[in-house]
Amino acid sequence: MRWFRRIFASGVDEIVKSAKLHLKLSLEAMQVLRDLVSQGTSNRSIIDECARKVAALESEGDNIAREMIDKIARGAVVPTVLHVVAALVSSMDDILDTAYFALKEMKRGSHMWSSAQIQLVIMNDFKEMLDLASLMLEYVYRMLEAAREGELRHYAELARSLEEEVDEVKEAALDKIYGLNASAVEFNHLLSLIYAADRIADSARDLANHILLLLTSAR
Repeated sequence: MRWFRRIFASGVDEIVKSAKLHLKLSLEAMQVLRDLVSQGTSNRSIIDECARKVAALESEGDNIAREMIDKIARGAVVPTVLHVVAALVSSMDDILDTAYFALKEMKRGSHMWSSAQIQLVIMNDFKEMLDLASLMLEYVYRMLEAAREGELRHYAELARSLEEEVDEVKEAALDKIYGLNASAVEFNHLLSLIYAADRIADSARDLANHILLLLTSAR
């Protein structure tokens, strides 16, 4: 109970509410990416519709991020956690931005997905990285709903451990990509997707760390 009182007294509760809204958008964007990869489609109309969805989510996320920065500027949180909140907003924003980047790269390179070797990397390695990153975001969301500090730390550790799994998949994918008989365009397309998924996971890990610090240091 004392932990909750500290959070409300510091103004962090308003930041938590906004962060939850932003995370829901990120989870929705990730689901769009995962569904598109699962379909393995090169249908332009389907891809365009997915791009519009993620663009709208990214724009909505930008609005929430701006509102959070405005709250900071108006003194909504105590000075001791200002730097943590700013880093938190940056990590959240990076997740949605990178998801949108990945969708645009998928749109540009989807015509190459008919190649069996390209499809193998996308349907297996890239998809697995997206799945793991999405689960990380779910754990981060649960951190914001945690009723006890022990529960908060538990989900933070789960998110961190998944980021290590993402790194392992990334390394295996890179080995596979460098061994392909792929054109320069195909090679760069695959690298862009793999590194985008890795960046999302890195940002989710950073976000977990920021939230842990924010909620345990609020005074």
